[in-house]
Amino acid sequence: MSEEKLTVRLKKLHCYQNNEERYDDIFLVYNDTQIWPVDKKHEDVPIGSIELDVNIPDVKANEQIVVEIWDHDTLSPNDLYGHARFVPDRPGGGPYTVDMKPINDEEVARYSIDWEVLN
Repeated sequence: MSEEKLTVRLKKLHCYQNNEERYDDIFLVYNDTQIWPVDKKHEDVPIGSIELDVNIPDVKANEQIVVEIWDHDTLSPNDLYGHARFVPDRPGGGPYTVDMKPINDEEVARYSIDWEVLN
């Protein structure tokens, strides 16, 4: 019996508190690959919500997905703000919201991601 494969769609990115003064230069990574934005290095993310519309195909049902939330820096290494971890279980589930778990106790940025499982 083959394992069921799902497609997860990331719908929205919510910024509740950013790390920089006006906005963070955010990009998302899954399996060591940048998945958003696809046409540039980062997106300027102020406090509020941004539409994502990112599909992650071929996900095994009941297997944890980890999306990394990064801040792009020009003159220093990029900063990993934290991880959004969730487990899709069946087609048609959602929408759900997962909070970012900060990389350390000093991290001030706070994000969440809305996601769903497509049929």
